[in-house]
Amino acid sequence: MTQAWFTASHAPPEPHLPPGWRVMGFESLDSTNAALKRIVEQEGDVHEGLMVWAATQTAGRGRAGRVWASPRGNVYVSILVAAPESSARAHELGFVAAVAVRETILELPRHNAGEPKVSCKWPNDVLIEGEKVCGILPEVVSDDSKRPWIVLGIGINLQAVQLDPAAYPPTALSAHGIDTTPAHVLTVLTRSLYKWLAQWREQGFAAIRTQWLGCGPEVGANVAVGLPEGAVSGAFAGLDEDGALLLETRKGKRRIVAGDVLFGDGQNAARD
Repeated sequence: MTQAWFTASHAPPEPHLPPGWRVMGFESLDSTNAALKRIVEQEGDVHEGLMVWAATQTAGRGRAGRVWASPRGNVYVSILVAAPESSARAHELGFVAAVAVRETILELPRHNAGEPKVSCKWPNDVLIEGEKVCGILPEVVSDDSKRPWIVLGIGINLQAVQLDPAAYPPTALSAHGIDTTPAHVLTVLTRSLYKWLAQWREQGFAAIRTQWLGCGPEVGANVAVGLPEGAVSGAFAGLDEDGALLLETRKGKRRIVAGDVLFGDGQNAARD
């Protein structure tokens, strides 16, 4: 692994972290998720709140192995979180992170701009005015004692990113009057994530589910979801108690545990 911290000539201000949390910063990595997973697997002596932060990534990844463009000026961070006792609950951490990211964006200072509409897209993306500003990639990793951990990879666009046309085109905080730095975003983000992790552990997923539903699609909104067998659409019917997407289709209510929400208007999708 490359030596942390950033070189002295390029070292940004360090974020202020919750008690016991620690950040390792790098000029460039293949992927912050991959780097943190290597640390857990090879070093073993790790703790919740250990973070890997990179100025750029050469092989940044999103869900389903998609490329995550990683120019300088944006947030690329992976945060280690203790896995829940039940492995079936591990996916809940993506929702926890999405709620924390949304809260972070709304807390950042804005210049000559009103409050943007910040929403959550199932399962764990964050949008501003319907455009994607943040992707979240939770991955499971085990240390040398076989203890499971969750690596929460979070990418937030502070500055514009150029991508091919997509169902949810990318946006950036700067496009909505938010002028900030990666270090400041991490300070606010880790404080929010620390709070929501505690609430998740004390009150269970129900509290997170309620928060997510408050900023997700409206019940009844047309939603299209990409599945292995093709795209299907229907009316959004909420989240199940475990975070599964509920879709009201012509054939009845459908429960979706894995897939990609492609768009919200239902166009070009087969009616299931």
